Amino acid sequence: MLFSASLFLTSCTTEEEPLDQPPTIAFIAGSGFISADATVDVNSTFSVKIYAEENATSGENLKSLKVTRVFELNSWDTTFTFNEATYAATYNFQAQATAGQESIKFEVTDNAGEKASCQLVITTEATAGGAINSFTMKILGSYQSAIGSSFASIDGSVYTLAEAKLNAANVDFLYWWGASTSATIGAPDDANAQSVYNNATNGIQTWTVKNATRFQTTTITGSQFDAFTDDTEIVAAAAGSAETRIGTLAAGDVIAFVSAGGKHGLLKVIEIVDGVAGQITFDVKVQQ
Repeated sequence: MLFSASLFLTSCTTEEEPLDQPPTIAFIAGSGFISADATVDVNSTFSVKIYAEENATSGENLKSLKVTRVFELNSWDTTFTFNEATYAATYNFQAQATAGQESIKFEVTDNAGEKASCQLVITTEATAGGAINSFTMKILGSYQSAIGSSFASIDGSVYTLAEAKLNAANVDFLYWWGASTSATIGAPDDANAQSVYNNATNGIQTWTVKNATRFQTTTITGSQFDAFTDDTEIVAAAAGSAETRIGTLAAGDVIAFVSAGGKHGLLKVIEIVDGVAGQITFDVKVQQ
C-alpha cells in the first residue's frame, strides 16, 4: 500500500501541464491615435493603432486579427489574415450615430491557435447642433404660373424671374413642371432649369451668378423633419449631395440640399398642384 501511494505521488509531481505560449498585442499611443478608453462625438472619425508580435518561445507566426465592434446588442466583426512574425496596423473608425458605449476588441491568433486581445470602450456623445432657419408653407410656381419660381434659403424669399435676376446670388433653386420629370426642383446651373427659364430678358442665361446648389433624396419622414431643432441630422442627410435637380417630387418627400455657399438644408414637400401652371408648397430647414 505504501509503495503504491509512493508511485502515485511521484507520478503527480513529475507530470507537467503544457504552457500557454500566446502572442502579444497592444495599442500604440501617439498623436492622432486613441490608445485607451475615450469619449468622442457622434459620427466623428477616430484612429487606433495596434502592434502584435509572435510568442518569443514558440516562434509561431501570427495568422489573423479579428476586430469586433459591439454597440447596443449589435455586433460587427472583420477578420484580417496574414502570416507574419509581427503585425502593425492603423484602423480608422466612424463613431456611432447615437450616444452610448461601444466596445472594440482586437484579437490576434497565431498558427498554433494561441490568442491574445486588447479592447477599448468608446463612449459617443451627442454634441449640440448648430442653429437653423425654418421657413414654412413657401410656394413656388411653375413657368406658366404667376407665382415666383425661384427660392432663396438665406431668408426664405420667393422671386419672380425678373426679381431673381436682380438677386441671382441668393437663388438656391427653381421649380418647374417637366414633361418627363413632373414636379422638379433644380439649381440655377442645371441645364434643364436654364432650358425652361430662358426668357431673353430675364432668363437664367442672363444672370451674373448661377448658383451650384446640389440635391439628393432622403428617407427622412415628415414627422422626423418636423422634429429637427438643430442642424445635426440635416448635415448628415445632406452630406454628399451631388444632383443638380430632383424630379418626380410628391407630397411627403424630404429632399436634402447643399447651397453653393455650403449651407446644408432639407426641403419637405407639402403639396403639389400638377401642370405647367401649377405650384409646389414646401417647408425648409437650413443652417444659419
